[in-house]
Amino acid sequence: MFMEHAAVEVGHRANILLVDDRRENLTALKAVLEPLGERLWFASSGEEALRHLLKEDFALILMDAQMPGMNGFETAELIRGRERTRTVPIIFVTAHSQEEQQRFLSYSVGAVDYLTKPFNPEILRSKVRVFVDLYKANEQLRIQTLLLHESELREAERRQRETQEALEHQHMRDLAEELERRVVERTTELVAANEEMEAFCYSVSHDLRAPLRTVCSTSKMLLEDAADRLTENEREYLERQSKAANRLAELIDNLLQLSRLGRKNMELQQVDISEIATSVAEELKNRPWPSPIDIQIEPNMCAVADPGLIRILLDNAMENACKYSPQGGTITVGSCPRDGKTVFFVRDQGVGFDMQYAEKIFRPFERLVHEHEFEGTGIGLANVSRIIKRHRGSVWVESEPGHGTTLYFTLG
Repeated sequence: MFMEHAAVEVGHRANILLVDDRRENLTALKAVLEPLGERLWFASSGEEALRHLLKEDFALILMDAQMPGMNGFETAELIRGRERTRTVPIIFVTAHSQEEQQRFLSYSVGAVDYLTKPFNPEILRSKVRVFVDLYKANEQLRIQTLLLHESELREAERRQRETQEALEHQHMRDLAEELERRVVERTTELVAANEEMEAFCYSVSHDLRAPLRTVCSTSKMLLEDAADRLTENEREYLERQSKAANRLAELIDNLLQLSRLGRKNMELQQVDISEIATSVAEELKNRPWPSPIDIQIEPNMCAVADPGLIRILLDNAMENACKYSPQGGTITVGSCPRDGKTVFFVRDQGVGFDMQYAEKIFRPFERLVHEHEFEGTGIGLANVSRIIKRHRGSVWVESEPGHGTTLYFTLG
């Protein structure tokens, strides 16, 4: 077994797993990546890599495709099949550049990139740095959320004890005044904490754009300026890299949009929902969907809402409906009365899903299908949920596998 890592303070450096059956290859990767200052783990087989993944969380995995015993592709499939590790990015690094089918196989098992030896150390470090920065940003946001939740829980327990003591000593009036003051104070603190967390998310996502722009612009420059010197395979591989970088850029843009939603001032007014939906439909019809899609919109739907946020809501909901309708069909945007309120809906005839996962779809980065089947970032419906909450409304879904999905929402 060949395993080595430096001691590190928890939370300061990310774990990177390097998997190769050849010691000299691991040593070469170590020399290239050590300047990043992250924590490097080494495995000489797929089995050893899986053992590390059972004990540690990793920001990125660099793995040789061809190894004796369990090869890299088999290892990647097992990693993707485990809930805890299914989102860990995998980059294959191999010397078998002549085997084109291996490159396509790597993407089919969920790899984000495929590098052949010899590789450019600067390019490899740049790619790794992008994924490490994104991992750290997500970890910091998760920790901030946990700390805020624990603080709220401790405060709630303290209030309960104070209330019980006040009841026992007949000091209800004094306690009521004190609790009112503390509620106002705590509410102010929570608002400030939420604003700080959203500002942090915005700042991190914004800063990630710079290195990503370098990757995108370099790929574009090579495609445009060196097109006549590239083979067909080289051009195709470069286009795949450019596409992956653009998908990461889309993810960052969606993160920025998610953070802005909580900070945008509400401008409530009478909104023509049918008119906004029609505008969104015109844009969606111009996209190259796999099959023809017909979008039907109920006329004269109106509500008191923020027009800008409603535009984002319908954009995400209707795009989602089109995306998950690979066989085409009809997308319907309409309304119906329920319990004295107007309920709006976006209905499709697409792939649908099992209702036991209904709550998951409104969480950021939650996806109920594999990314290679339907592209996306997993943030669209999180944006929808946040917009509905800002309008003090409700949102829910009804779906059945193979029979489409209906997204329902109210606006206060």
